[in-house]
Amino acid sequence: MNRSALIAVSVACMTFTAAPALAGDAVRPRQVAAATNWSGFYAGAHAGYGFGNTDFGAMPFFAADARTNGGLAGLQLGYNHQIGNIVFGVEGDFSFASLTGERSLLFTPVTISQNSKIKWLSTLTGRVGLANGPWLTYAKGGLAWARQDYNYLLSVSAPAQAIAVSASERRAGWTVGAGVEYALANQWSVRGEYNYISIPDRSFDASGSSTVSGPLQTMGQASQTLHLVKLGLNYQFGGPRAVNAIEPTQTVAPGFDWTGIYVGGQLGYGAAKNNFVDYDPVGGYASKGGLIGGQLGANVQFGVLVFGVEAELLGGNIKGSTTFTNTGTATLTTKTDWLAMATARVGFAANERWLPYLKLGVATMNDRYTTDIVQAPAFGNLSAQHRRTGIVIGGGVEYAFAKNWSARMEYDYIDFGTDSVVSEGYINAPPLVGAFLTRNQISSSIHLAKLGVNYHFAP
Repeated sequence: MNRSALIAVSVACMTFTAAPALAGDAVRPRQVAAATNWSGFYAGAHAGYGFGNTDFGAMPFFAADARTNGGLAGLQLGYNHQIGNIVFGVEGDFSFASLTGERSLLFTPVTISQNSKIKWLSTLTGRVGLANGPWLTYAKGGLAWARQDYNYLLSVSAPAQAIAVSASERRAGWTVGAGVEYALANQWSVRGEYNYISIPDRSFDASGSSTVSGPLQTMGQASQTLHLVKLGLNYQFGGPRAVNAIEPTQTVAPGFDWTGIYVGGQLGYGAAKNNFVDYDPVGGYASKGGLIGGQLGANVQFGVLVFGVEAELLGGNIKGSTTFTNTGTATLTTKTDWLAMATARVGFAANERWLPYLKLGVATMNDRYTTDIVQAPAFGNLSAQHRRTGIVIGGGVEYAFAKNWSARMEYDYIDFGTDSVVSEGYINAPPLVGAFLTRNQISSSIHLAKLGVNYHFAP
């Protein structure tokens, strides 16, 4: 996704009126937790996993997009300043990484092999969080840097020749993210965090050699989108954390306590619109199907306001195709294997059991594309697999039906924008016969309707 502008969304919660809560212990009562002081310096370590997509926009002959994966581990240092229940902070981190993207293309008699590797990542971000008892939910945003190596090899079998080029550079981008932190004893805390990093499209110098012409200087071009999931441990410097005049905003009153970690399952239905911009003369076609998966999240409640972060992973079979005829017949097909989302939520608990909420975040999905063209006797069969990234916005309502259980229904809209996707396959259209490559511009958006159930652990 070649977009480098942040999207700011302003939302307002409206009062939701519902039936009174039932008697008995079916509602988990709200508790007053011990106050935690987050002010001061902290340092810690983290480890995690990253995945995303690298788009090689230009290299000596032909370049493609490649799925990128790998682990990372590093250190962080930051400072917080707490005012009431609001926590402002700044943080820098550094991660050693092995995020690698590789792809090979066969275009007889040419073979192209390319890879990229991120050796380290660093971010400098501002944070704003909401604290209640030992819990801190926060959002963050700022700058990101990465050290990357690129390698590109083009070989020709007949006549035998090869071009090999490489490059190494430090690249800059931006990042947004969210997380939840929980205070342990003796000034320690643990946290889970999601970061989205975009490194925009830009050119770089590459050098190498050709078996025909010798030393070679050329230009490359690449962009990246990365999703990072990290677990961390922090030590808070300063005085005892229990010495703090800030009290939790929760009150001891009847009603479900939404604070804490929850886990659940969900199923739903998706309807997507896909458009092969370079191929489809009718402006797009639909793909539809069911999804099933799970979610993991954490909430912090402030009176009637509930703030939270959530991660979701769903698998299914959202599939669709279109066929159009001109001088021949072309069939385009799209299939979505899985979909993941990382979102921040804000809800309004105006009733003891009901929680209407809005959410905003980032989504990624894995799509498979096929293009089948027949113009007898000529034909072509091409396919591609691509990881897309987009913006998700949605809302829903959750109902606490038992002491630690809730059910919810939700709607999400995801805009994945337009990506450049390289397809490869076989063509028989003399004089073009054999392996064939093509680059397409493909846009996508999706509507999701979901039903789910959550189990809430004690805060």
